[in-house]
Amino acid sequence: MNSVNLIYESAPLLAKAAGTTIQLWLSAAIISLSLGVLFGVLRSRNVRITWISESLDFVTFVLRGIPFYVQLLLAYFVVPDLIGINPSAFSCAIISLGLCSAAYISQIVRAGINAISQGQWEAAIVLGYSKIQALKYVIIPQVLRNVLPSINGELDQLLKSTSIISSIGVLELTRAALNIISIQMRPIPVYFAIAAIYLTMSTGLNLLTTSLERRLS
Repeated sequence: MNSVNLIYESAPLLAKAAGTTIQLWLSAAIISLSLGVLFGVLRSRNVRITWISESLDFVTFVLRGIPFYVQLLLAYFVVPDLIGINPSAFSCAIISLGLCSAAYISQIVRAGINAISQGQWEAAIVLGYSKIQALKYVIIPQVLRNVLPSINGELDQLLKSTSIISSIGVLELTRAALNIISIQMRPIPVYFAIAAIYLTMSTGLNLLTTSLERRLS
């Protein structure tokens, strides 16, 4: 079987696996952005709530300090035994991906908020804004423009991290490729094919972010 025929016959499986990869990424990205922005705001200099912010500092430190692969193994093999539940590999993958990425988004958002001058906060308070209103109408719009490239980089890295999920048996793109290779024993065309698929997905994400950057500016 030549390379073209191999890729043609493998296309349905690779397409289905790419769909699973996108599902993983989108679900984890929702967790990452939701928790990451919330954690980043609560950990920022002007919004800190002593014991809550200190707890989030510790959680973020742990999530950033432990490699994602180790977090995935803990989520799939250790935590279920400790709490007596049996989640699917897909669920463990989404949660571990989302939480690990949320720690990095938190750092990005926190740094972006802290970079806004104190005068911006004071001006908003003088105009009668509450702290929440100042965040919503004055601070966050400026922060979003500044940190969007960094957030795009983290979401792009999150997409690539889905390949590690193959280690717990989820049939995403990399796992599907390994299955095909184990049967056909033709690794080179298959690896080139999945590299092209990942590159296409990454390009789509970057185009979307570039378009959003233009609109915000």
